[in-house]
Amino acid sequence: MKRKPLPKKLEKEIYQQFGSQCPFCGEADVNTLQVHHIIAHAQVQAHHADNLCLTCANCHQKIENEVITLHEVADAKFKAQHAHSSLSKQRPADSGNVLSFNGTNTGVVANTVNVTTKSSSVKQGPIFGTIGANLEQRNYVKHLIDRYHEFKQAEVGKKAMKYPVFYNSIKREFGAKWDHIPEGAFGSLVAFLQRRIDSTQLGKARKARQEKNYATFDEHRSKAL
Repeated sequence: MKRKPLPKKLEKEIYQQFGSQCPFCGEADVNTLQVHHIIAHAQVQAHHADNLCLTCANCHQKIENEVITLHEVADAKFKAQHAHSSLSKQRPADSGNVLSFNGTNTGVVANTVNVTTKSSSVKQGPIFGTIGANLEQRNYVKHLIDRYHEFKQAEVGKKAMKYPVFYNSIKREFGAKWDHIPEGAFGSLVAFLQRRIDSTQLGKARKARQEKNYATFDEHRSKAL
């Protein structure tokens, strides 16, 4: 099947999202910048904004050679999306509050009208190709995280629990928040979480009694069906 060209409108959107600059080296020469598929086009067979990032030719090659990891690419994408959505919410200093009227001013006291609107927040959706965007993977990882906290609380008590510490340990290990980790690293993340559960005092005690500390992925998935 012949690959469809990237739509110009979508290409422009990605350039704007990344500020026409490579997020890895800062290169801003448009002659070397190019749009890169985070998850290969051959796999997804589509051009999707959530799966595209901007890189220079040099860094693109580093991604292909895995010198720049998929974790780093996903993190760069998330930061670009977040920065662009924040910028989009900002108003120019002279925007919007002045309404212009053509013709005779009858009944309007002044041509300047102040308009007050409620601010709205933009919620960041899951990044395409990450665990957060895969419902089954996301639910199972959340099951393991909750299981760890349950076992750890039995060990140290509710008041001594420090939930951010465990989330930070995942980020240190994989270079991204748990739900921003690429789908391809799901097995590694699951093994990491299971080891942490098994290493708690309750986990060790249950294993000694040959009791299960957590459901397998297939068991957990079958319960949701």
